[in-house]
Amino acid sequence: MKKIFNILIVSVLLLSACTLTVPALFGVSIVKVEYQDLENLAVYLRNAGDGYTVKIGDTALDCSFDQDDQDLLVCIGGGFEPGEDLVIKFFDDENGDKPLAELTFVAPDYPAELQDTDDDGVPNAEDLCPTDSRKSAPGVCGCGLPDTDSDGDGTPNCEDAYPEDPTKTKSEPSEDEETEKDTDEDGTPDSQDQCSEDPEKTEPGECGCGTPDADGDEDGIVDCNDRCPSIAYEDKIGDPCDKDEDNDGVFDGADQCPYDPFKFKAGYCGCGKPETDTDKDGTPDCKDLCPENPEKIKPGESGCDDECSVDTDEDGTPDCEDCCPEDENKIKPGYCGCGEPETNSDEDKYPDCIDECDFDSDKKHPGFCGCGEPETDTDGDGKPDCVDECPFNPEKIEPGLCGCGCPETDGCTEPDGDGDLICDCWDECPTEEGIPIYYGCPGPI
Repeated sequence: MKKIFNILIVSVLLLSACTLTVPALFGVSIVKVEYQDLENLAVYLRNAGDGYTVKIGDTALDCSFDQDDQDLLVCIGGGFEPGEDLVIKFFDDENGDKPLAELTFVAPDYPAELQDTDDDGVPNAEDLCPTDSRKSAPGVCGCGLPDTDSDGDGTPNCEDAYPEDPTKTKSEPSEDEETEKDTDEDGTPDSQDQCSEDPEKTEPGECGCGTPDADGDEDGIVDCNDRCPSIAYEDKIGDPCDKDEDNDGVFDGADQCPYDPFKFKAGYCGCGKPETDTDKDGTPDCKDLCPENPEKIKPGESGCDDECSVDTDEDGTPDCEDCCPEDENKIKPGYCGCGEPETNSDEDKYPDCIDECDFDSDKKHPGFCGCGEPETDTDGDGKPDCVDECPFNPEKIEPGLCGCGCPETDGCTEPDGDGDLICDCWDECPTEEGIPIYYGCPGPI
């Protein structure tokens, strides 16, 4: 005999994914409704009998409790947005296309991890510019401003004083500003100050900018030129401080080598050593390790003679001094060795031969994320984002069963508030200890 039921319409307002308290229909109870992603809703149903089919909206798949007598049925419906009506229809096997009952819901809000305020396709949880639909990261100019570079000079318009001129990026001071500039703050603008960085002088004087023209002994000779700045040079005949210890005709005050009668300047070799250049190669003997060979100033492998004349690679460096005698491009092995160029494709500190990421200037080794991918660790948990499935939660690197925002409670892979080993997300009595056959409730007394 065909079953006859009155059509029941129930309206329920859902603000977020949660356990529902509604009358069970035909032995079927609704556990919760939640978004799977930005379009698809999942409805969790628990069955107390068989012979019923459930349909979620017009685009949803049919869900039947006749399949293997499953206790929990998850029905997925697509194309929903928060605030839209969501209709759940119940059918029995004998009633064809006419539903026995309908439940009408208002689709819940997106959970925080799926909300996308600027509707740019990047959820707020991953969007560093959640209110700027053009950007998901601040870039150079920050959120709300595009990083446009109109003149292609590498400086975005937001920092380019000349956004249409690729040859200029910074503003030059106006002629009036340049005229009024006073670097040393002495009251005289730089345009009129010959000592613009010396607040004590506006002209070099005898001692130059930065050195005062003081005359400590008041003899008319400024201290910077006075060999005896504390003894007055009154009679102008000779200088009481001048001596010539080496009797070379140059007073000691002007003699860099006051005890060397052959030199009054140190030269290359220093005081006490002659500037002799025996081989006349332009390098004095004191600096020339081959003072009698004008072709060499260092011995090389063959010494100072001319036997080291072979240059196999014709690079201008004889083999005896060439650590890469068969490589015309190198005289030292460098990092890569002879015969291997020191090419540095990404212009970092490491040549390609030892750079595992030779086209990534920020990395030498692939690391966890590989070349071209930064080792960013947003939540600072020691796992870079590229291998961290929960990059904004330092306590988790995998969602687990509870998701990135929820901890995995000890003793249960999901939270179990009443400790009855039935996790809260499936427990219809999450605060009372119960048994599985009553869905976590104590059961009849």
